[in-house]
Amino acid sequence: MAPSRRVGEEEPQDLEEGTGESSPAPRSPRDSQSQPDLHAVQRRICERLRLTGRHGQKLADPSFHGRLARHLQRLPRRYIFDFDLDVEGKAEDVLLHWEILQECADPEKRPVFHARYLKSMPLRADGDGDGIGDNQEDPCQRLLEDLSLERRKTTVHANDSTSISSRGDLKAQLLHEIIFSSSDRPKLLSRLTALLSEVGLNIQEAHVYSTKDGLCLDVFVVDGWDTEETDDLIAKIKETLTQKNVSPSNSTNSSTSDKISDLQQKVGDSEIDWNMLAKGEKIASGSSADLYRGTYNGLDVAIKCLRITNLNNPSEIEFLQEVLILRRVEHDNILRFYGACIKHPYYCIVTEYMPGGNLYDFLHKHSNFLELVTILKIAISISKGMDYLHQNDIIHRDLKTANLLIGYDQVIKIADFGVARHGSQEGQMTAETGTYRWMAPEIINHKPYDNKADVFSFAIVLWELATSKVHPGVEFSLDYC
Repeated sequence: MAPSRRVGEEEPQDLEEGTGESSPAPRSPRDSQSQPDLHAVQRRICERLRLTGRHGQKLADPSFHGRLARHLQRLPRRYIFDFDLDVEGKAEDVLLHWEILQECADPEKRPVFHARYLKSMPLRADGDGDGIGDNQEDPCQRLLEDLSLERRKTTVHANDSTSISSRGDLKAQLLHEIIFSSSDRPKLLSRLTALLSEVGLNIQEAHVYSTKDGLCLDVFVVDGWDTEETDDLIAKIKETLTQKNVSPSNSTNSSTSDKISDLQQKVGDSEIDWNMLAKGEKIASGSSADLYRGTYNGLDVAIKCLRITNLNNPSEIEFLQEVLILRRVEHDNILRFYGACIKHPYYCIVTEYMPGGNLYDFLHKHSNFLELVTILKIAISISKGMDYLHQNDIIHRDLKTANLLIGYDQVIKIADFGVARHGSQEGQMTAETGTYRWMAPEIINHKPYDNKADVFSFAIVLWELATSKVHPGVEFSLDYC
């Protein structure tokens, strides 16, 4: 995972969590013995394909092995860890993913959707979601509590569905797999999960990958589709996607313009003169903004500049809302705000400069291990800052180590208020937001939430501080949800 997309980092890096929101965080360091041998994996895939007896022509092609190697190399190593090639069909899944990415390489064919029926699961006929046996725990609830969605081990395969359905107290719930591929870009994950939710699908499991050549490969296991046939499912997904992409009406545009104008007026005296800023070296770059070190009135500052080429109504609204949050908060453990430029062509936020970078890099990129007294000191600092925000009815909604900056004298300050909201904004508190690895289950499930969502994120931060590792739920975000 790339570090925070907000102000305060010292080293050049992405401002967003990777090229797109599908991009996963890097895994914690493993010993060399646990790293997969790509050649061995490739041989194992070919062996499993040969045993099926269905791929002789492919395997006989002299170029096949080289092309397979390039396919595996373009994906993160986590992709290999996710596949148990001893499980029937997994090697053929690799071929399927390869074909989907090949199709996606043609810009005219994007986005690419693929769906297939997987299996059925037993449910009580009263629809309460309990599996076989009164004491069996609901799989979704258990997996959400673990912050890692893995394929449920206790399942009933398709050839068992008849016996299940014949029992008066049980019915079968069908599981399908949806595979999506397109250009990787920020906020893609949120849009995808919202799209599947609108279609009526519930995500049980998700695997999220970003390729080295800028594509995404996202694999969802879902329920909510009542037949094994998938043609209509794909058609419904594409129809819903088309409806969401329809240009807004003039009245909507007018409403958005009014909102931007209203936000600009509220910023008011926080506006500063661009000519008073001395912009220095670029220290970070993201998909929609660049971060510079500079000076303002003799102060060492960080200047986050929104790129005009990426300026649109949603990004401008988010930018102005962040300014409004920053201008009203002042605490020793919250990044200090100096002002903002909000007039075209200069859109920037000016804050204090934090020389130590962010806590994510400190823990994971530099492999630092913390003493207990240091962990407690950092945790207390974060708690004080978050308590201040909650006392002022502000929900951060994206608390994570990448948004915790290290200043002079090792002081920890909370940053990145781009998705923060006032608790009173009821209409805006059900949308999926934040970063999935640290996101509370109620947000992931598109349910109403309050400042307790920040408490959940804080718990993940504590886990990182105590272990100096990336949370193991990093690659399964319904956790992707």
